[in-house]
Amino acid sequence: KTRSAVRECCIGGLAGSLACIVTNPLEVAKTRKQLQGELLPPGAYARHYGGVLSTLATIARAAIQRGLAPGMAYQVVMNGIRLGAYQLLDNSGLSRDDEGRPVAWRCVVFGAACGALGGFAASPLYLIKTRLQAQSSLAVGHQHHLRGTWHGLVSLWSQGGLLSMWKGSTVQTARVMVGSSVQLATFSVALRKLEDAGLSVSPLLMQFLASCLSALAVTSAMSPLDTLSTRIYNQPYGPDGRGLVYSGLLDALVKVVRVEGLTGLYKGAMAVFLRLGPHTVLSLVIWARLRHLLPEASPAG
Repeated sequence: KTRSAVRECCIGGLAGSLACIVTNPLEVAKTRKQLQGELLPPGAYARHYGGVLSTLATIARAAIQRGLAPGMAYQVVMNGIRLGAYQLLDNSGLSRDDEGRPVAWRCVVFGAACGALGGFAASPLYLIKTRLQAQSSLAVGHQHHLRGTWHGLVSLWSQGGLLSMWKGSTVQTARVMVGSSVQLATFSVALRKLEDAGLSVSPLLMQFLASCLSALAVTSAMSPLDTLSTRIYNQPYGPDGRGLVYSGLLDALVKVVRVEGLTGLYKGAMAVFLRLGPHTVLSLVIWARLRHLLPEASPAG
Protein backbone atom coordinates (compact mmCIF):
# COMPACT_ATOMS: atom_id res chain seq x y z
CA LYS A 1 0.00 0.00 0.00
CA THR A 2 2.86 2.37 0.78
CA ARG A 3 4.52 1.67 -2.56
CA SER A 4 1.20 2.18 -4.33
CA ALA A 5 0.64 5.51 -2.56
CA VAL A 6 4.12 6.75 -3.44
CA ARG A 7 3.70 5.67 -7.07
CA GLU A 8 0.33 7.41 -7.46
CA CYS A 9 1.64 10.62 -5.88
CA CYS A 10 4.71 10.62 -8.13
CA ILE A 11 2.58 10.06 -11.24
CA GLY A 12 0.20 12.87 -10.29
CA GLY A 13 3.04 15.28 -9.53
CA LEU A 14 4.88 14.44 -12.75
CA ALA A 15 1.75 14.93 -14.86
CA GLY A 16 1.07 18.37 -13.38
CA SER A 17 4.65 19.58 -13.65
CA LEU A 18 5.04 18.49 -17.28
CA ALA A 19 1.82 20.32 -18.20
CA CYS A 20 3.11 23.39 -16.34
CA ILE A 21 6.10 23.75 -18.70
CA VAL A 22 3.72 24.25 -21.62
CA THR A 23 1.12 26.45 -19.92
CA ASN A 24 3.30 28.64 -17.66
CA PRO A 25 3.51 31.55 -20.17
CA LEU A 26 -0.28 31.76 -20.09
CA GLU A 27 -0.12 31.68 -16.28
CA VAL A 28 2.15 34.75 -16.36
CA ALA A 29 -0.25 36.50 -18.75
CA LYS A 30 -3.22 35.58 -16.58
CA THR A 31 -1.56 36.92 -13.43
CA ARG A 32 -0.65 40.25 -15.03
CA LYS A 33 -4.16 40.77 -16.43
CA GLN A 34 -5.84 39.88 -13.12
CA LEU A 35 -3.74 42.47 -11.28
CA GLN A 36 -4.15 45.22 -13.88
CA GLY A 37 -6.43 47.98 -12.59
CA GLU A 38 -6.71 46.43 -9.13
CA LEU A 39 -9.47 48.19 -7.15
CA LEU A 40 -9.79 50.91 -9.78
CA PRO A 41 -12.98 51.64 -11.75
CA PRO A 42 -13.02 50.51 -15.38
CA GLY A 43 -11.21 53.03 -17.60
CA ALA A 44 -9.38 54.70 -14.71
CA TYR A 45 -6.02 53.01 -15.27
CA ALA A 46 -3.41 52.53 -17.98
CA ARG A 47 -3.80 49.25 -19.84
CA HIS A 48 -0.29 47.86 -20.16
CA TYR A 49 -1.69 44.46 -21.05
CA GLY A 50 -4.41 44.09 -23.66
CA GLY A 51 -5.55 40.84 -25.23
CA VAL A 52 -3.94 37.51 -24.52
CA LEU A 53 -1.74 37.54 -27.62
CA SER A 54 -0.53 41.09 -27.07
CA THR A 55 0.15 40.27 -23.39
CA LEU A 56 2.19 37.24 -24.39
CA ALA A 57 4.11 39.39 -26.88
CA THR A 58 4.83 41.93 -24.14
CA ILE A 59 6.06 39.45 -21.55
CA ALA A 60 7.98 37.41 -24.13
CA ARG A 61 10.76 39.99 -24.08
CA ALA A 62 11.90 38.98 -20.61
CA ALA A 63 9.34 37.01 -18.63
CA ILE A 64 7.74 34.31 -20.78
CA GLN A 65 8.62 31.58 -18.25
CA ARG A 66 8.79 33.69 -15.09
CA GLY A 67 7.86 31.70 -12.00
CA LEU A 68 8.37 28.37 -13.77
CA ALA A 69 10.46 26.81 -10.97
CA PRO A 70 7.96 27.44 -8.14
CA GLY A 71 5.14 26.71 -10.58
CA MET A 72 6.51 23.25 -11.34
CA ALA A 73 7.26 22.64 -7.65
CA TYR A 74 3.69 23.66 -6.84
CA GLN A 75 2.34 21.19 -9.39
CA VAL A 76 4.51 18.38 -7.99
CA VAL A 77 3.25 18.93 -4.45
CA MET A 78 -0.36 19.89 -5.21
CA ASN A 79 -1.11 17.34 -7.93
CA GLY A 80 1.05 14.71 -6.29
CA ILE A 81 -1.20 14.86 -3.24
CA ARG A 82 -4.45 15.65 -5.08
CA LEU A 83 -4.29 13.14 -7.94
CA GLY A 84 -2.41 10.57 -5.90
CA ALA A 85 -4.94 10.59 -3.05
CA TYR A 86 -7.89 10.63 -5.45
CA GLN A 87 -6.57 7.64 -7.38
CA LEU A 88 -5.97 5.67 -4.19
CA LEU A 89 -9.59 6.32 -3.18
CA ASP A 90 -10.72 5.30 -6.65
CA ASN A 91 -8.59 2.16 -6.57
CA SER A 92 -10.26 1.20 -3.29
CA GLY A 93 -13.69 1.48 -4.96
CA LEU A 94 -14.96 4.25 -2.68
CA SER A 95 -15.83 6.53 -5.61
CA ARG A 96 -17.71 3.82 -7.54
CA ASP A 97 -20.95 1.85 -7.29
CA ASP A 98 -21.26 -1.92 -6.99
CA GLU A 99 -20.83 -2.29 -10.77
CA GLY A 100 -17.59 -0.28 -10.80
CA ARG A 101 -19.06 2.87 -12.33
CA PRO A 102 -18.02 6.32 -11.03
CA VAL A 103 -20.69 7.92 -8.84
CA ALA A 104 -20.81 11.65 -9.63
CA TRP A 105 -21.47 12.91 -6.10
CA ARG A 106 -18.73 10.73 -4.64
CA CYS A 107 -16.28 11.98 -7.26
CA VAL A 108 -17.23 15.56 -6.36
CA VAL A 109 -16.74 14.98 -2.62
CA PHE A 110 -13.46 13.09 -2.94
CA GLY A 111 -12.18 15.49 -5.62
CA ALA A 112 -12.92 18.45 -3.33
CA ALA A 113 -11.30 16.82 -0.29
CA CYS A 114 -8.16 15.80 -2.18
CA GLY A 115 -7.99 19.23 -3.83
CA ALA A 116 -8.26 21.03 -0.50
CA LEU A 117 -5.45 18.91 0.95
CA GLY A 118 -3.16 19.43 -2.05
CA GLY A 119 -3.96 23.13 -2.39
CA PHE A 120 -3.23 23.85 1.28
CA ALA A 121 0.02 21.88 1.32
CA ALA A 122 1.36 23.63 -1.80
CA SER A 123 0.12 27.14 -0.90
CA PRO A 124 3.58 28.67 -0.16
CA LEU A 125 4.82 27.70 -3.62
CA TYR A 126 1.75 29.21 -5.30
CA LEU A 127 2.26 32.40 -3.31
CA ILE A 128 5.88 32.74 -4.49
CA LYS A 129 4.93 31.85 -8.07
CA THR A 130 2.26 34.58 -8.12
CA ARG A 131 4.60 37.23 -6.73
CA LEU A 132 7.39 36.38 -9.17
CA GLN A 133 4.99 36.45 -12.14
CA ALA A 134 3.63 39.85 -11.06
CA GLN A 135 7.09 41.44 -11.10
CA SER A 136 7.65 43.59 -14.17
CA SER A 137 8.95 46.93 -15.37
CA LEU A 138 5.34 47.43 -16.55
CA ALA A 139 4.19 47.01 -12.97
CA VAL A 140 0.68 45.87 -12.13
CA GLY A 141 -0.16 45.20 -8.50
CA HIS A 142 2.29 45.31 -5.62
CA GLN A 143 5.93 44.48 -6.44
CA HIS A 144 7.70 42.19 -3.96
CA HIS A 145 11.11 42.25 -5.66
CA LEU A 146 11.94 38.59 -5.21
CA ARG A 147 15.11 37.19 -6.79
CA GLY A 148 13.83 33.64 -7.07
CA THR A 149 12.11 30.75 -5.33
CA TRP A 150 14.62 30.33 -2.53
CA HIS A 151 14.71 34.07 -1.82
CA GLY A 152 10.93 34.01 -1.69
CA LEU A 153 10.89 31.21 0.87
CA VAL A 154 13.53 32.93 3.01
CA SER A 155 11.63 36.22 2.84
CA LEU A 156 8.41 34.57 3.96
CA TRP A 157 10.15 32.82 6.84
CA SER A 158 11.78 36.07 8.00
CA GLN A 159 8.37 37.74 8.12
CA GLY A 160 6.94 35.40 10.72
CA GLY A 161 8.22 31.85 10.50
CA LEU A 162 6.20 28.90 9.35
CA LEU A 163 2.77 30.53 9.63
CA SER A 164 3.73 33.39 7.32
CA MET A 165 4.39 30.90 4.52
CA TRP A 166 0.71 30.00 4.45
CA LYS A 167 -0.61 33.54 3.96
CA GLY A 168 -3.68 33.43 1.76
CA SER A 169 -3.97 29.66 2.04
CA THR A 170 -7.71 29.89 2.71
CA VAL A 171 -8.52 31.24 -0.74
CA GLN A 172 -6.06 28.87 -2.38
CA THR A 173 -7.61 25.89 -0.60
CA ALA A 174 -11.08 26.99 -1.73
CA ARG A 175 -9.84 27.58 -5.29
CA VAL A 176 -8.30 24.14 -5.68
CA MET A 177 -11.16 22.45 -3.83
CA VAL A 178 -13.72 23.84 -6.28
CA GLY A 179 -11.57 23.21 -9.33
CA SER A 180 -10.59 19.70 -8.27
CA SER A 181 -14.13 18.58 -7.50
CA VAL A 182 -15.38 19.77 -10.89
CA GLN A 183 -12.35 18.54 -12.83
CA LEU A 184 -12.08 15.02 -11.44
CA ALA A 185 -15.82 14.38 -11.31
CA THR A 186 -16.30 15.56 -14.90
CA PHE A 187 -13.29 13.60 -16.16
CA SER A 188 -14.19 10.36 -14.39
CA VAL A 189 -17.86 10.37 -15.37
CA ALA A 190 -17.24 11.57 -18.95
CA LEU A 191 -14.56 8.92 -19.49
CA ARG A 192 -16.88 6.16 -18.28
CA LYS A 193 -19.72 7.44 -20.49
CA LEU A 194 -17.44 7.44 -23.53
CA GLU A 195 -16.28 3.92 -22.75
CA ASP A 196 -19.88 2.74 -22.32
CA ALA A 197 -20.80 4.28 -25.68
CA GLY A 198 -18.56 1.72 -27.37
CA LEU A 199 -16.81 4.23 -29.62
CA SER A 200 -14.25 2.73 -31.98
CA VAL A 201 -11.49 5.08 -30.86
CA SER A 202 -8.28 4.62 -28.91
CA PRO A 203 -8.15 5.02 -25.11
CA LEU A 204 -5.91 8.06 -25.64
CA LEU A 205 -8.55 9.81 -27.75
CA MET A 206 -11.27 9.03 -25.17
CA GLN A 207 -9.06 10.45 -22.42
CA PHE A 208 -8.49 13.54 -24.54
CA LEU A 209 -12.23 14.07 -25.15
CA ALA A 210 -13.07 13.55 -21.47
CA SER A 211 -10.35 15.99 -20.40
CA CYS A 212 -11.68 18.62 -22.87
CA LEU A 213 -15.11 18.44 -21.22
CA SER A 214 -13.43 18.68 -17.84
CA ALA A 215 -11.45 21.74 -18.95
CA LEU A 216 -14.61 23.63 -19.95
CA ALA A 217 -16.27 22.87 -16.62
CA VAL A 218 -13.30 23.70 -14.41
CA THR A 219 -12.58 27.01 -16.17
CA SER A 220 -16.14 28.22 -15.62
CA ALA A 221 -16.06 27.25 -11.96
CA MET A 222 -12.61 28.57 -11.05
CA SER A 223 -12.27 31.98 -12.75
CA PRO A 224 -13.57 34.22 -9.89
CA LEU A 225 -11.61 32.34 -7.19
CA ASP A 226 -8.53 32.41 -9.41
CA THR A 227 -8.69 36.20 -9.64
CA LEU A 228 -9.24 36.59 -5.90
CA SER A 229 -6.37 34.25 -5.03
CA THR A 230 -3.99 36.23 -7.28
CA ARG A 231 -5.02 39.50 -5.61
CA ILE A 232 -4.72 38.16 -2.05
CA TYR A 233 -1.38 36.44 -2.62
CA ASN A 234 0.20 39.47 -4.27
CA GLN A 235 -0.95 42.10 -1.77
CA PRO A 236 1.55 43.66 0.67
CA TYR A 237 1.44 42.58 4.29
CA GLY A 238 2.09 44.62 7.44
CA PRO A 239 4.51 43.82 10.30
CA ASP A 240 1.67 42.05 12.11
CA GLY A 241 1.20 39.67 9.18
CA ARG A 242 -2.15 41.14 8.14
CA GLY A 243 -2.93 42.00 4.54
CA LEU A 244 -2.87 45.74 3.84
CA VAL A 245 -5.49 45.53 1.07
CA TYR A 246 -7.65 42.48 1.81
CA SER A 247 -8.35 40.84 5.16
CA GLY A 248 -9.58 37.62 3.57
CA LEU A 249 -11.59 35.97 0.83
CA LEU A 250 -14.94 37.62 1.63
CA ASP A 251 -13.37 41.07 2.03
CA ALA A 252 -11.61 40.70 -1.32
CA LEU A 253 -14.83 39.59 -3.01
CA VAL A 254 -16.79 42.57 -1.66
CA LYS A 255 -14.10 45.14 -2.54
CA VAL A 256 -13.55 43.87 -6.07
CA VAL A 257 -17.27 43.75 -6.89
CA ARG A 258 -17.95 47.16 -5.29
CA VAL A 259 -15.19 48.99 -7.17
CA GLU A 260 -14.67 46.99 -10.37
CA GLY A 261 -18.09 45.36 -10.73
CA LEU A 262 -18.77 41.70 -11.37
CA THR A 263 -16.52 41.85 -14.43
CA GLY A 264 -13.62 42.48 -12.07
CA LEU A 265 -13.88 38.86 -10.96
CA TYR A 266 -13.37 37.75 -14.55
CA LYS A 267 -10.37 39.88 -15.44
CA GLY A 268 -8.09 37.78 -17.57
CA ALA A 269 -10.87 35.23 -18.06
CA MET A 270 -9.70 34.42 -21.59
CA ALA A 271 -6.16 33.89 -20.30
CA VAL A 272 -7.57 31.74 -17.50
CA PHE A 273 -9.43 29.62 -20.04
CA LEU A 274 -6.48 29.37 -22.41
CA ARG A 275 -4.26 28.38 -19.50
CA LEU A 276 -6.61 26.09 -17.56
CA GLY A 277 -7.95 24.40 -20.67
CA PRO A 278 -4.64 23.10 -22.04
CA HIS A 279 -3.29 22.47 -18.55
CA THR A 280 -6.31 20.36 -17.63
CA VAL A 281 -6.15 18.41 -20.88
CA LEU A 282 -2.38 17.87 -20.73
CA SER A 283 -2.22 16.97 -17.05
CA LEU A 284 -5.17 14.56 -17.17
CA VAL A 285 -4.04 12.87 -20.38
CA ILE A 286 -0.44 12.55 -19.13
CA TRP A 287 -1.75 11.30 -15.78
CA ALA A 288 -3.92 8.66 -17.44
CA ARG A 289 -1.19 7.56 -19.86
CA LEU A 290 1.50 7.34 -17.18
CA ARG A 291 -0.74 5.14 -15.10
CA HIS A 292 -1.02 2.76 -18.07
CA LEU A 293 2.64 2.84 -18.96
CA LEU A 294 4.48 2.77 -15.62
CA PRO A 295 5.02 -0.64 -13.97
CA GLU A 296 2.44 -1.72 -11.39
CA ALA A 297 0.14 1.22 -12.18
CA SER A 298 -3.48 0.17 -12.46
CA PRO A 299 -5.48 1.36 -15.53
CA ALA A 300 -6.90 4.87 -15.40
CA GLY A 301 -10.61 5.51 -15.27
